[in-house]
Amino acid sequence: MKQLHFEQVSVLTAPYLHHTLEYALDSIAANGFHGVELWGASPHFCIDDYTPEERVARIRDIRQMLKDRDLRLTAFQPEQCRQYPINIASPIAYVRERSMQFMERYLEDTLDLGTDRMILAPGWGYVDAPEEEAFARSVEAIRRLAEKAAALGVKLSVEEMDPLSTLLVRDLPHLKKLLDAVGSTQITACLDTFMAADNQETVEQYYEAFGQIGHVHFSGYGKEGYMVPGTGDQAVLEKQLEALAAHDYDGDLVLGLWGAGYFKDPDAALRQAVQWANACELIRK
Repeated sequence: MKQLHFEQVSVLTAPYLHHTLEYALDSIAANGFHGVELWGASPHFCIDDYTPEERVARIRDIRQMLKDRDLRLTAFQPEQCRQYPINIASPIAYVRERSMQFMERYLEDTLDLGTDRMILAPGWGYVDAPEEEAFARSVEAIRRLAEKAAALGVKLSVEEMDPLSTLLVRDLPHLKKLLDAVGSTQITACLDTFMAADNQETVEQYYEAFGQIGHVHFSGYGKEGYMVPGTGDQAVLEKQLEALAAHDYDGDLVLGLWGAGYFKDPDAALRQAVQWANACELIRK
């Protein structure tokens, strides 16, 4: 049986929203992980929180915090949907251009923070307006960002997202439609195991659609939402990991625990995830 490697596993910092970043990184390192995906949101890291000089200093501090804990940054995921007025597909020209300026700066921050991968959201349009109009704006915006990313040497990944965030990539067919329309090799599909399972999509269908998977966000699957691996319907995640291993997936596997239920004690959820990983035959230690 082919296996994935524990060294591929990193942790998204989103569950630590109500803790300091120092606490988050201490927790991730103490639990034996070596990789971190930084969720770019206040209070951990957000452009609007700093003057330009303070932003440079904050990036320097984050790199030092990672180095001190022997952690590598696997990707940068700036918040683009639920909390901040960033929408690269907005029908309002000012909002759209302002959002593009944010994302272009975040591309630069990606490298400065010490990684070459950024997670990109496609923006969203009004539900009572033609979806194709928002789709066209999104394609135009992503092409522009892909050009800058290529010049910088940054890889972009786009994933399925729930309808609360956007309808433009609400399932695999819509994600493929968007990436095909953009037509850039700078962008790869990111597999969100929860969203794929919720849409009854398989890892095999992802490989058939894209030929490769550039990045993976994983979690346990259940009606409660993104769950700690080892809880919920365990067979769903195991089948997904087995398929990734069969395809010799060697990219990052990022544990993404979304939901307010993790905010109070994310460290407990991480300890539980470690126990699962230690017992999982699909992950080589």
